[in-house]
Amino acid sequence: MPKSRFKILLIKAFSLLKVLIVAWMIGIANCIKQESKFMEDTFIKTELREEQEDDEPFID
Repeated sequence: MPKSRFKILLIKAFSLLKVLIVAWMIGIANCIKQESKFMEDTFIKTELREEQEDDEPFID
């Protein structure tokens, strides 16, 4: 038995709604963590080290 056009439209609308809700929740989670990710971001984080004038690192 073929589905009616209304049922198909309703299923597509709920699918779109689920996608929008997930995207919104991810956005809210990133806002709470105050984090933004971009395509240009690298996975490797580099550390900045301060060095003394004689090129030896500071000792804490």
